[in-house]
Amino acid sequence: VKLCHSFQEAKEHFHHLLSTQMVNGGTCHEALCQEYLRGKEYVVDHVSSNGEHKTVMCWVYDKRPANGAQFVYHGVIPVHSESAEAK
Repeated sequence: VKLCHSFQEAKEHFHHLLSTQMVNGGTCHEALCQEYLRGKEYVVDHVSSNGEHKTVMCWVYDKRPANGAQFVYHGVIPVHSESAEAK
């Protein structure tokens, strides 16, 4: 995962990925690009049965820069069900 700060940087990294041998010895024929949205990232555990839907738990990811990467997942923090975030 690499955070690119411009279209040109993303284009260069895309071409780098397609020209680099993967750790398993194969070649990379495809790459996925995603838009980066700043802010908190949430996980919502939700179940549905017979048309009834229930939210079971909400979590917020603890992401921080580490080891030269822009964001590394360090864990998840539960969001209290009565908090403004959960509602």
